[in-house]
Amino acid sequence: MTVEVANPASTVQVLVPNEQWNDVRARLTESEAKLSQLRFAMDLATQIADLTRFIALAMALCNILAVRFKARRVSIGIIRGRHVHVKAMNQTEKILRKMQLVRDIEEAMEECYDQDADILFPSPAAGNFITRCAAKMISAHGNGAVVTLPLRRNGVAGVLMLEFEPGRTVADGELAILRTALDFLTPRIVDLYEHDRWFGARWARDWRKYLSKLVGPTHTWIKAAAIAITAFLAWAFFAKGTFHIIAQFTLQPVRQAQIVAPFDGYIKTVLVRPGDKIIAHQTILAQLHTAKLRDQLAAAQAQYAAYAKQAQVAQSRGKIADMQIADDSMNGAGAKIRLLKRQIAHATITSPISGVVLTGNLLRRIGAPVHLGDVLFKVAPIKPLLARINVLDSDILYVHVGQKGSLATASYPADKISLFVTHIDPLAMVKHKRNIFRVRAVLEHPPVWFRPGMQGTARINAGKRRYIWIWTRGLINWIRMKLWL
Repeated sequence: MTVEVANPASTVQVLVPNEQWNDVRARLTESEAKLSQLRFAMDLATQIADLTRFIALAMALCNILAVRFKARRVSIGIIRGRHVHVKAMNQTEKILRKMQLVRDIEEAMEECYDQDADILFPSPAAGNFITRCAAKMISAHGNGAVVTLPLRRNGVAGVLMLEFEPGRTVADGELAILRTALDFLTPRIVDLYEHDRWFGARWARDWRKYLSKLVGPTHTWIKAAAIAITAFLAWAFFAKGTFHIIAQFTLQPVRQAQIVAPFDGYIKTVLVRPGDKIIAHQTILAQLHTAKLRDQLAAAQAQYAAYAKQAQVAQSRGKIADMQIADDSMNGAGAKIRLLKRQIAHATITSPISGVVLTGNLLRRIGAPVHLGDVLFKVAPIKPLLARINVLDSDILYVHVGQKGSLATASYPADKISLFVTHIDPLAMVKHKRNIFRVRAVLEHPPVWFRPGMQGTARINAGKRRYIWIWTRGLINWIRMKLWL
């Protein structure tokens, strides 16, 4: 073939072989076809760009395609599970799935979905796909042709069906234009369908997606973790364990005596120190100076003798009034004598109970003054001992007399000593800015190394509760207090 190329100077004739020219022309034709397909897809997207609801967009798309391809009926179906549900149809506002026509259309769409291929009926000579459901629908609802195309997005997400009047055929170019437009619009169609559903359907879809991953053949470690977590939660919600009230305790003797100064005086001697064992009313703990008391006692005795002589003289003279005054003075002096004798007797300090001296290291205070009521010694028996448990006010509701438990001291945390609750103080006290109740418990078989004042942690058994309640009780109570629930 000869091609003339014009330029300002002259006209040049170029010989192009027919084979090359045919190839160029074929490429131009193919490019024009692709441009036409893209142009149609862009025009179609522009026409439905303002629609933000799935049903409105699907119906508009069906109506536009019906007019553009002169179709008798255009339908769009969406995949739900393993079935196709018709969602839109041209010139139809409400679709009843009970209608036989709708069921036949869905069967034909499922036939396309199962094969994941563009299906034409009547089938072309080169077609190798199954069209049994399409043929059944056409024969039942009027002759003609039908085209079903899958809407693909991460697999088949829906199906588009076009039904034509008898004698109308779909050319390969039209099918390519339609295929390009659907590939371009399917992502928006599917996204709009998924986000335009009511929230319950969206939640069900998300859960179905997660469950499909859980029971599918992939993500083995995720499934193993999910099974383990599920089993753990089921165990936590239904299994029961022992609910323990954990609190700090201090060991205290059952009995304790405080030895106080019997009068104002000075320490003369100290015969014991903390840790010494003593016997009640026998072991002398300390002595106070009595020289001043003895002087006062002698003076009081002299006064008593003088008053007694005055009374005798008044009586011999018959002076009744003077005798009564002397008797009263004598009684006062006698009372003072008895007081001084008792103080002198109490200057030798003993304990009313047997046990061990807990406090009272007075060896360095010999000669120091003491006042009436000053605590000099604390004495208590080593055995038996009580545990004074400081229970928080948030836990005291679950503590009852008779409950059992165990404790461990800070000195020997490995040794667990059994206990049972014997008394709960009715009044709370503040300790470290927190309200606590003092609970007393008796120890079963306490070891020989137990001493008053030892501290540690006690665990009181408060019955069986579900593990989830035990673990979340504190958090739930805190939320209820904050939100006033």
